[in-house]
Parts: sequence; structure tokens; C-alpha cells
Amino acid sequence: MIKKFDSNKARLKRHARVRRKISGTPECPRLNVFRSAKHIYAQIIDDVNGVTLASASSMAKDFSGNGGNVEGAKLVGEAIAKAAADKGIKDVVFDRGGYLYHGRVQALAEAAREGGLNF
Repeated sequence: MIKKFDSNKARLKRHARVRRKISGTPECPRLNVFRSAKHIYAQIIDDVNGVTLASASSMAKDFSGNGGNVEGAKLVGEAIAKAAADKGIKDVVFDRGGYLYHGRVQALAEAAREGGLNF
């Protein structure tokens, strides 16, 4: 019997491995990234209190663009940086969610850095 490789299962294993090492605090929350085929999402999370402090995604009503490409990821990165600045958040720890730091994930991270987030 041929077994099909489950790439999402492998990603979840990588994500769990990364999450053992990093955690968001109220002083330095976690910037989490999730990407699907059509959209990309970013959240700033305080893991100590278990709350989401800010979020942005390509599903937002004010988003104009395609979330499935690098340009859309840049727009989401700028939006999460603006949402964090509105809440007074400057320092975060980046959680790539088990994805490679490449393409849309890298574009979102660089746009967030340009928007004022430090990580």
C-alpha cells in the first residue's frame, strides 16, 4: 500500500517544535502567521493570558488585493504592524507557524519590520 505524504501534518510537527521554544508574554507577544492557498493571516498573541492582542488578514473587509501572493502578504504585514502600533506594541517574537521563512511568510515579516515591529 502506498502512503501519501501529509505535508500539513509535517508542518504541525515543525510548528509544535518551534512552539516549545518560543512563547508570547505581555511585554513581548508572539506574532503568529498562518497561510492557506488563498489567504494569509497574522495574529499578535499573549500566551501567558491566552488572548489575541491584534490581528490582520487578507479576509478583512478593508483589504484590497489577493492574499495568495507576495503582494497580499506585504499588505497584511503592514496592517498587522499598524494594528500593533495602535495597541502600543513594538517588540514581538516571530512565529512562522512551521512554514519555511520564504515567499509569503518572508514578505509578511519584512513588511511588519518596515511598519515598526522589532523582531
